[in-house]
Amino acid sequence: MLGGAVAATALGAAGAGAGLAVQRRALRRLQLRPDPFAGEPFGSLRGRPVPVRAGDGTRLYAEVDGDDRTDLAVVFCHGWTLTQDSWHFQRKALRGLARLVFWDHRGHGRSDGGARDGYALSRLADDLAAVIDATVPAETPVVLVGHSMGGMTILRYVDAHPDLVGRKIVGTGLLCTSSGGLGDITLGAPALIARATHRVLPRALGALGAGSGAVERVRHLGRGAAVLIEDLIAFGPEGGPAAVAFAERMMTETRMDAFAGFLGSMVSTSLISDCAALAGAENLVIGAEHDLLTPVEHSLKIASCVPDARLEVVPSAGHMAMMERPSVVSDHLGDLIERARKTLPA
Repeated sequence: MLGGAVAATALGAAGAGAGLAVQRRALRRLQLRPDPFAGEPFGSLRGRPVPVRAGDGTRLYAEVDGDDRTDLAVVFCHGWTLTQDSWHFQRKALRGLARLVFWDHRGHGRSDGGARDGYALSRLADDLAAVIDATVPAETPVVLVGHSMGGMTILRYVDAHPDLVGRKIVGTGLLCTSSGGLGDITLGAPALIARATHRVLPRALGALGAGSGAVERVRHLGRGAAVLIEDLIAFGPEGGPAAVAFAERMMTETRMDAFAGFLGSMVSTSLISDCAALAGAENLVIGAEHDLLTPVEHSLKIASCVPDARLEVVPSAGHMAMMERPSVVSDHLGDLIERARKTLPA
């Protein structure tokens, strides 16, 4: 989730020393908001663990649901500062439709961190290749689904392997993602301040080091503020308190070096992909009405570059659309899976 964790870290420390009464009132208002997912056991769905070794030797964590299925696989790539469990609702809704693969990006969730200079979008494309090799049988066609940084990972992967599109890769679903220009996103701040923050903050966070004790203590002390910023920036106006709290927990547990490194890679890469390599597959692009982090215009741009892509915009949702309007997103993905299946040889 581009931006949410940045603001949470910066403002969490400030919230610890000032405005605590305001923070408590805001948290109370959030907790009193209607919550359609109260009591939802986020993070409880598990599949068969599969060990994956990236090209540089980093251990990645993946799970497979329905590993007896060889007709079609769907590989899910999560967003920045999240884990595979951000697909909780889709995992539940889509089980039985295909072989489902979920994995944690390096430095996230149960995956190890890599070298400090290895947190780049190009590295994630290589990691995705390793995950597919380890979890999907060689003759099984694949639909790739990505949210935010996960969608960028897919774009870089298909750019690196255009010969696989339409043959091995038969479909893609890109949710709240971007093909470039993230350095121009302001989150409502003045443009000059936003650009300076994008330039300076990743280096400052990276200099603090992975797992820095002081930084980690501040991150945990400021979790009340982090929840509020998560709600404000990453969710739409009706985000459920339970989903917001779970997203904040995933963010807080992300390694600091991955947090800073991938942020720097995303905001400094002006062109992530021209999307031309998507042609030949069934493509779905999903934006969200209230997405501040990868605004809906970014989804429109991707769709405009792929004339046959199906474009959907989720109403009343923010960047975390798959946790805010899970049935809408799951229905769109289910349709994508069936469209991709119809392209396969009988």
